Amino acid sequence: MTKTQYNFALLGDSEIFEPYLSSELKKNSNLWKPTEFELPQNDPGLAAAFLTLTQPDAVFYAPRFSNRNSDLKNAAYLAALSQALETKDSLLVSWLKPVDDIPAFINCQYLFIRLPEVFYCSVTKNLITEWIDKILSRKRVTVSGNKPLRLIGRHLLVQMTAAAALKCLANPGFDRTYKLAANGETSLFELVGFIHSTLTRLLPNHNFAKLIFAEEEPVRLSEEFDTSFMENFNVILPGWRTGVEETIVAYLVHRKLF
Repeated sequence: MTKTQYNFALLGDSEIFEPYLSSELKKNSNLWKPTEFELPQNDPGLAAAFLTLTQPDAVFYAPRFSNRNSDLKNAAYLAALSQALETKDSLLVSWLKPVDDIPAFINCQYLFIRLPEVFYCSVTKNLITEWIDKILSRKRVTVSGNKPLRLIGRHLLVQMTAAAALKCLANPGFDRTYKLAANGETSLFELVGFIHSTLTRLLPNHNFAKLIFAEEEPVRLSEEFDTSFMENFNVILPGWRTGVEETIVAYLVHRKLF
């Protein structure tokens, strides 16, 4: 990590990335994280005016991922931030859904991270925690729809985003859009089977649901695993099992089951 002390601004709906994001950014920066009262999220013009005055080294914008209306607000917010940063050496950092296109109106230096199909954390409802609940609370569970998956845990995501942003600040040519996921592709059948076997190992005296797998061949992902993030930022991303196992342990500890 660089010893340079930057000025960072964290805007948008960062709750889904917390508590990791603020902690990671504070390691290498003075962090300004306004409250909704200080800077309403529905007022991109006010955010742009603030950036024009304060000129932070990097702006992290956490979009909302709920519905089409949120997508339109995210686009308006990003457009305003890009315009405010266009004539400065600042970096705009944000995240995209798997199917999102790169916004055409971005004219400043930017680092966009495209999320994989599964984005998870041990304390929020998501695919991993839903299957933990099912396996712990039912007698039998049918697993169907064997779709291919790439995954990433929240902690790894923000850790890699912050590290990449620091390198982009030092090397402007590295800024662009990257796909980021834990190493390797899996399927729903393989993922659920791994969650079940991990729970069985961690809680040997618990009665778990019996898994019944529908007869269905996995469908391969249409694209090869993108290694550009690892190559450009000189990191080795851990395999998907590592993060899932850590999430299961954290979930059990949080629920006082382990």
